[in-house]
Amino acid sequence: MGVVKLTIRLPVTLHQALRRRAQSEKRSLNQTIVENLWRALDTGLYETERERVRYVLHESGMLVEPGDWVNRYIEAAPDVTVEEVRELWKGQRPLSEEIISNR
Repeated sequence: MGVVKLTIRLPVTLHQALRRRAQSEKRSLNQTIVENLWRALDTGLYETERERVRYVLHESGMLVEPGDWVNRYIEAAPDVTVEEVRELWKGQRPLSEEIISNR
């Protein structure tokens, strides 16, 4: 990640508050300012925490938006009732156990 050196003018009271926060968190003043700027930007971009998480996952490449390829599978799938799903899963171990066993 590239870094830009920036000089800004802050009110004395803001500088003191940031310095106190940095000391209490045992971090540098620079780290404290950068983290607070990121937090301030994040809170204004998303209406919900879910939107923020989806954005972060998408930007990291961990979330792929479903497209037409997913819709084709969904449309081709037969309609199934909740009762039919329960019947199919009867006697099966919980999905969480299945996931753990495949690790």
